[in-house]
Amino acid sequence: MSDARKAALHAAFQATAYVVRPHPLVGDREHVLRVDATHPELDAALTVHGFASWAFITAWNPRAQSCPAELNERFQKRLVALLEAGGHPHVSAVGEADDRSWSEDSLFVPGLSRDEALRIGRLFDQEAVLWGSVGGAAELVMCLEPFGS
Repeated sequence: MSDARKAALHAAFQATAYVVRPHPLVGDREHVLRVDATHPELDAALTVHGFASWAFITAWNPRAQSCPAELNERFQKRLVALLEAGGHPHVSAVGEADDRSWSEDSLFVPGLSRDEALRIGRLFDQEAVLWGSVGGAAELVMCLEPFGS
């Protein structure tokens, strides 16, 4: 990936609101997550349910290439099926550009390890996933960069 494309993607990820929709697992309220930010209210809700980590992930638009809605919906159904087969609870979510120029249906997955989030992101050809642990800042985990880069 070129340096210019990498920089543009990182800027886009930074300028994204990662919105977790209300659900009992997250305290029945909406949470807006940001790269490199802490989220103490979400942490408190997750702790009540015994979760110490989480991931925000999608199957939409593999390799950051725009796909038709029908194809994205098919990819997302595969992601849901994979999570359900693994016994991973999930909450409806959406990633949305700050300027509202794009959005992607997503899932918030409490309890997912960083390694598992990375594995799933790679499986669905995602450039990145957002991952966090209770008490820590949300981390942008790049999925498609070569190891060691």
